[in-house]
Amino acid sequence: MGAPSTARGLVDWSRVEIAARTMAPRGGPSAPRASLSAVVELLRRGAAQAPERVGEMTGLSRAARDAGSGRVLVVDRAGLVRATAGFLARLLDGLPAPPAGPVVRRAAAWEAGAALGALSTRLLGQVLPAIPAAAAAGGADGGRGTGSATGATGATGATGATGATDGDGATGATGAGPVAEARTGGPGAERPRLLLVAPNVLALQRRHGLDLADLATWVAMHETAHAVQLAAAPWLADHLVARLREALGAVVEAWPRGGRLAGIASVAWAARPGEAAGLVGQPGLAGLVELRATLAFLEGHARAALDGVTPARVPSVHVLRAVLDTDPAPAPGQGEGRGIGQGHGRGPFAGLASERLLDSARAARFARAVVERAGHEGLNRAWASPWALPTATELGSPEAWLERVGGGPH
Repeated sequence: MGAPSTARGLVDWSRVEIAARTMAPRGGPSAPRASLSAVVELLRRGAAQAPERVGEMTGLSRAARDAGSGRVLVVDRAGLVRATAGFLARLLDGLPAPPAGPVVRRAAAWEAGAALGALSTRLLGQVLPAIPAAAAAGGADGGRGTGSATGATGATGATGATGATDGDGATGATGAGPVAEARTGGPGAERPRLLLVAPNVLALQRRHGLDLADLATWVAMHETAHAVQLAAAPWLADHLVARLREALGAVVEAWPRGGRLAGIASVAWAARPGEAAGLVGQPGLAGLVELRATLAFLEGHARAALDGVTPARVPSVHVLRAVLDTDPAPAPGQGEGRGIGQGHGRGPFAGLASERLLDSARAARFARAVVERAGHEGLNRAWASPWALPTATELGSPEAWLERVGGGPH
């Protein structure tokens, strides 16, 4: 008897990269090799320095030291697509689903590839939580025995700039020098992966004339803040993966033959409640609302953490804040994209739609209000357990959350 069929088998992963390149054919801004190498080196340096800085600003020094031993990869857009596709494939591997035919699988690949291609032009960075191999129910391609272009095996091999891939398919920033794997956990360690997207950082810097070194430092600190969150709450990665699988499982149940795989993006991080109800049904809506609240809180916390950055550390910090809080992400075909997450909904699971920006702005106000009343020590109570995470309602009422978790004034 063969392995049970999983939702991973709803997608022909060998075609996802092709679809992504069709959606976003440009690999990034044109630049001399020396310029690309400079971006990679600045991101690498920023990633090496960020854990200590984030630990100081948040009061999470121990978690920051732990996060500092995680995997940091500087990637190009193709590398971001491969890594995200690999993560998504493993996520879907934990969901039972009926087998799908080749036509359905190809259609789903084009939907997924189009979404990931658009994503690859818009993100400055991303943190992907580890999904233990034991949590993946199916084989390399949902139990179908076919190959996967993503290479999503969970291996911890290093990545180079020549097209070699790590265990989940992340590639180096081609032509920009070696990929940064700044620090790596022990053999077999299950750790999050922090990705920094070199061409998108360069595109944003050029569009606004920003200081490249300051921008690279800021991006590295913001992404590191998310890695620190996962280290401060060892249960958080499993919690997020479980909640995401619940939401995706509702999509698979409603659309068992694929056909709405692009709805995965909407359900996970972008859909309005009315839109989501059409994808997951009313029973799954409450869980989706709370998942969105958690993702928004993680982004809001990261923003509040970086409020501690001063001009002494990043001279152009005020310019960066002004740009990153207002710069719209152009649609594909309308110029080079920007990162969604520097105030535009990045985080461990980066989103595609502007709806999540409103969630993140609200969560940032929540985090800052808590810090004002109870300091970062009070805000850090959120990492105690899933119960301590602010609910969607509490994001609009910091006082109610503080009263519930017992966080008094500092």
